[in-house]
Amino acid sequence: MKDYIDKSLPQINENTKTPVLIIGGGLTGLMCAYFLMKNNMNFILVESRKLATGVSANTTAQLSIAHDRIYDDIRKKHSKEKALSYLNSQIEGLEIIKNIINKENIKCDFKEESTVLGANRKKNLKLLNRQYDLIKDKGNFNIIGGGKDFLKFKKGIEFKNQAIFNPMKYMISIIDILIKNKVYLYENSKVTKINKKQNEYEVIINDKYKINTNKIIMACHYPFLNPDNLYFTKIYQSSSYAIAFETKLKLSANYIFLDKPYYYFRTYDDNTLIIGGNDHYTGINIDIKKCYDDLVNKIYELDKDAKIISKWFTEDCMPIDSLPFIDSYSKKHPNIILVTGFQKWGFSNSHMAAKEVVNILLDKDYNKLFKTNRWILFKEFKNSMRMIAHSINGLVLSKMFIKKHNLNDIGINSGKVTRYKNTNVLVYRETEDKFIILKNFCPHMGCSLIWNDIDKVWKSKCHGSIFDRYGKVIYGPALKDLERLN
Repeated sequence: MKDYIDKSLPQINENTKTPVLIIGGGLTGLMCAYFLMKNNMNFILVESRKLATGVSANTTAQLSIAHDRIYDDIRKKHSKEKALSYLNSQIEGLEIIKNIINKENIKCDFKEESTVLGANRKKNLKLLNRQYDLIKDKGNFNIIGGGKDFLKFKKGIEFKNQAIFNPMKYMISIIDILIKNKVYLYENSKVTKINKKQNEYEVIINDKYKINTNKIIMACHYPFLNPDNLYFTKIYQSSSYAIAFETKLKLSANYIFLDKPYYYFRTYDDNTLIIGGNDHYTGINIDIKKCYDDLVNKIYELDKDAKIISKWFTEDCMPIDSLPFIDSYSKKHPNIILVTGFQKWGFSNSHMAAKEVVNILLDKDYNKLFKTNRWILFKEFKNSMRMIAHSINGLVLSKMFIKKHNLNDIGINSGKVTRYKNTNVLVYRETEDKFIILKNFCPHMGCSLIWNDIDKVWKSKCHGSIFDRYGKVIYGPALKDLERLN
């Protein structure tokens, strides 16, 4: 909602060394930096674009532990004990945020509000009951019915003492604190390769400069060292949509609804609410316009005089077993700490994770619930096979049935996958006579791409990489831009 305030931070322009390197300047990377700074640790943080952009800039930022159906999912996939352990980690994460805001006197429009997890359908009402029975002794929760504010539902769990705030104001304040404490922050410094040496790593920045380091914190959304630890079979990326709208309607709480179509509401300011939802697997052929239209229709159903202000999308990493990864990347890379898989709940998880990362670096006890070597493929066999099949489709099958199109049939400011001069290509038509032709090959693992004509981006069919109309990386795991052919 709020544009990033440029801090004019430098980019890496020489070879250097550091004991610890943080890759990623979104919320997770910034919080790792904050905690490392507080523990007087020396490090460098690099971000491929500007700090606090990407997924972090597009968050709707509910400060809440009401994480949809996740507690019941973890109970079913793992155990009651692990579900409660995850709940405790989120309670801790939320308290860390509140403490930082108070301690650092951060002005970010923070306001305590309840979050209500609601449902109408029989299946989801049963889920609510199970989830409430699981968590009821761990916090200030209670069952409510009959709806609240202007929203109607049969039953809900009210999570009290949750909050809303302005996420960009918060992140900018954290950046200011890091700058004030002379932390080394670098923007426009993309990691393009990681070479493992005998006792350290050589990290290549912008295909030019080297950073030698003993430890790496990978806080860059999706793990990109493949096929190591087979993360592409354990994590998928989910796209979701959000709309900010002016209205006279007021909310006294945040709302998350379990029924399909999935959606949620939160207050942005005195005149503005945000609705989000319509999540789906990134990279599938789907009517994106309908994803936005469904949310717009819901807005006008509630307030026919509402005014649409802004629309946007984002994507999140979703582990198939419902638990984040916060641990060594793999046996091959024990000195790379992976931090990912927050399933749309980045704020409580990022703060909890930053604390765990410091514990790992200092060889202290840390929460093994989020270990990366847990057995997932066999425990989640059906989901694993679905993801492998999705990858095979993107890598092989989808490339076998590309039709040849006349370039003049492509609309201006639109794109299409086609065959051109016997090559499988992506074509974006910028003007009447200017075409941008790109190789249909995602640099991550070689998957084909599809065109999203609403957001004007190219999306990988496999693992969630997203590129702008000219082939520049927007979201990873791809490290490099698409190859330009003209």
